[in-house]
Amino acid sequence: MYLLRFVTIFALALLLILPGFSAVSFARSEKPKDEHIYIVSDRATLKLDGTGNKTGNMQDLQVREGVSEDALESDQESKTLTPYGQATEGSADSASLSGRPFSNSDFMEGKLKSAFFSDNGHDKLTWLATRDDESFRTTDLDSFLKACRGKKVVLFVHGCCVSFKEMERQARDLDLGLKGSMGDDVVLLAYDWATPAWFYPGSLKNMETTQVRFNHFMEALSSKLEPGSLCVVMHSLGANLMVRYLTGPQFGAIEKTVPAGQKMFHTLIFSRPDMSLESFRPHLAEVAATAENSIILAAENDININLSGFVRSLGGKTFGSFRLGQMHNARELFPQMSVMDVGSLKLGHKIPYQLIGNLLGNL
Repeated sequence: MYLLRFVTIFALALLLILPGFSAVSFARSEKPKDEHIYIVSDRATLKLDGTGNKTGNMQDLQVREGVSEDALESDQESKTLTPYGQATEGSADSASLSGRPFSNSDFMEGKLKSAFFSDNGHDKLTWLATRDDESFRTTDLDSFLKACRGKKVVLFVHGCCVSFKEMERQARDLDLGLKGSMGDDVVLLAYDWATPAWFYPGSLKNMETTQVRFNHFMEALSSKLEPGSLCVVMHSLGANLMVRYLTGPQFGAIEKTVPAGQKMFHTLIFSRPDMSLESFRPHLAEVAATAENSIILAAENDININLSGFVRSLGGKTFGSFRLGQMHNARELFPQMSVMDVGSLKLGHKIPYQLIGNLLGNL
């Protein structure tokens, strides 16, 4: 009994530490200054320092009142905060869940001052654009749509346990991989679902609270793009957000608007998905039918995915212990979905940016 308890605690500790370790170990030390990416963030307390050109107030980028000290310490980037009034359900502010356009007085430029997650059920999504990893400006759905006219649009949904800074690094590295095969004919949009850095249980909890806003975001984005034009790259735990959206009741209504013979998405890429095979299998045909191409990138030597399955198997449990990111599980979904073994790349749990760029560039 004591041995089992020790093993459980040790495994949980590794599960908390390894995602963060992987993120830190493989971060780029130098980043180009001319790659333009877009970010939609559910990190309700995003704040810019206002050192850039500012044309209005900071209401849409500042922290709500009543944030606890524990929340302040949940992300290393959260230091100085300024409160603003809460949005109420049904107010004009709540409309931003589906991409409310900013007015001219809302736009702001500056460096990121704070970014962490705290939820009261009515938080808004914030649209940002950046050419580097330091300076950001607020933007909106309409501006994004203008920027991606005539280009392939790739949506990136990150995995667990990353801060805003690490999420932005991953998005930029993916953008480099995409541009390596498609040049300037691609625009990247990253969905930041506000995971706490280095904290797996917190990521699981936040995934539940962000799901409704993610659904609204996908509804707004899909309604503005041509069917079959959007590619979605989901990494690790982030794949759960997308699958829940695709299998939820709200997606059925959207899918009916797609012309006969067309698919809602161009390509779905599941990068090392940290999700249950048993939970996914009943929806296999349903999910695969939404895209022209559905690809799973899996491996046997992904220690994070293996540990995730091991922790869920403790105490004699089996349901949930078979993870889709393990190659011996993923290959069971072939031929409905394409399956690629990326174990030979020896990247641990890291995203294979160049491979994904090549795949999307050639499909």
